[in-house]
Amino acid sequence: MLTKSLLKICLVFAVVLLSACKSTPTIDEMTVRMRNTEEVKILDMRSIKVNNLLKAEATIVVKSTKKSISYRFMWIDKNAFQVYGDEAWKPLPVGSGQSGVLIGIAPGPAAETFRLELSSD
Repeated sequence: MLTKSLLKICLVFAVVLLSACKSTPTIDEMTVRMRNTEEVKILDMRSIKVNNLLKAEATIVVKSTKKSISYRFMWIDKNAFQVYGDEAWKPLPVGSGQSGVLIGIAPGPAAETFRLELSSD
């Protein structure tokens, strides 16, 4: 009897512990690469709410490349749905062998997280 009660308590504790552990997505999980964009290395991604709008930043380094590379942010709500439609593609503001920070600000307060999309011509 005591063993069954102890087992139930341990099971409940394990479920609560697992539900409390929320995994943070990796940089690869937060990046959508189209065509060949492997020459762009993403060093770091971060976000913060500023005046109820999500601000996202990605630190990048561009290896030697002769291609034109573009980026945009995809804004995602608390239910994992894309919100606000697709942004226009922006040219990468750094050249071969340079580093920089890509900055995006969500157009509205529904965005809870983001994905960085990269594409080459």
